[in-house]
Amino acid sequence: MKIGFLGPAYPFRGGIAQFSTQLAQELKRNNEIKFFSFKHQYPKILFPGKDQFSKSEKPDFTIISKLTPYNPFTWFSTVKSINDWKPDILIISYWIPFFALSFGFILRHLNKKTKLYYIVHNIDFHEKWIFAKSFTKYAFKKADLLVTLSESVYKDACKLFPKKKTVHGFHPVYNCYDFEKYTKVSAKSELKLTEKKVILFFGYIKPYKGLELLIRSFPSILEKLPDAYLMIVGEVYGDDTVYSNLIKKLNIENNVTFLNRFVTNEEVELYYKAADVLALPYISATQSGVIQIAYDMKLGAVATPVGSLAELVLDNKTGIMAKDVSKEAFADAIVRYFELDQGELIRNIKKENKKYNWEALGKLIINAMKLYS
Repeated sequence: MKIGFLGPAYPFRGGIAQFSTQLAQELKRNNEIKFFSFKHQYPKILFPGKDQFSKSEKPDFTIISKLTPYNPFTWFSTVKSINDWKPDILIISYWIPFFALSFGFILRHLNKKTKLYYIVHNIDFHEKWIFAKSFTKYAFKKADLLVTLSESVYKDACKLFPKKKTVHGFHPVYNCYDFEKYTKVSAKSELKLTEKKVILFFGYIKPYKGLELLIRSFPSILEKLPDAYLMIVGEVYGDDTVYSNLIKKLNIENNVTFLNRFVTNEEVELYYKAADVLALPYISATQSGVIQIAYDMKLGAVATPVGSLAELVLDNKTGIMAKDVSKEAFADAIVRYFELDQGELIRNIKKENKKYNWEALGKLIINAMKLYS
């Protein structure tokens, strides 16, 4: 079967590109794969980060870089490239309405024999978009199937598209970051954190991810856990002084590392292996890719009870769920996490990892395709 992908791929970085790459690698085992990616993804004026490009290794499948979503002239050439290759299936990544017009136009001009399937990362978006529902409806008009990755997004999709064929999928564990270069002992030693209980906040830093809440909770954590250490690793989208000034104001600089940059795939292992817990102090959420990295590293998590995080963080089994979205509740949850039996925690994570793998998601998608063909 010929399966095409429409969305970001190498050299673009980020969770959506990484997810699609992992899924493509899985489907490549029994199918012919080709990626129809972006020539440019965002105009610089709209991109809040420092760099849009990855410095990691190129994946081993064909990538056609044609589409610039804000340049309609490239929409026609993208349509031609896809139609010339004649895929049986086209899988489209959708996470924000910025791409809706280009995706909707392209899907309306494709060969009718090509089945069109969206991987839906978000429908109720973290940032506010004008006419978001209208744009999303335009993008999904010609879709044959929607595949969601969490219960909350599945409900949102069914509500907005009650007549669309929709499959409740899941976000698999990322198994592409552990190069076995470090152990927990050697990673802590490398970062000079051997005697610390390391709390990791990882990934792009946007307001909805609740880093400010985590920082405000940290003095209370230090009162109960004097050897606690907060490691913030990720590029801030927006004003980073909000966080650095708060760290100074709370007088916790000696217990915090703030690495404000995007880290490559090859660097991820060091920070996860050095950590004792992953912090997810989200204000809102759908699914989370960073927790699926943690589970591959056998690292538990503490999360707020929002979105689909409760599907991923099993309270008192693979981590701790805070009672609510407040600094007091999150501090209490972190303290309780360190009271868990770590051996039992790891055994529970291993059990969950067997459920959330790329082979299972690939089979779910292929079986859904057969069902709706």
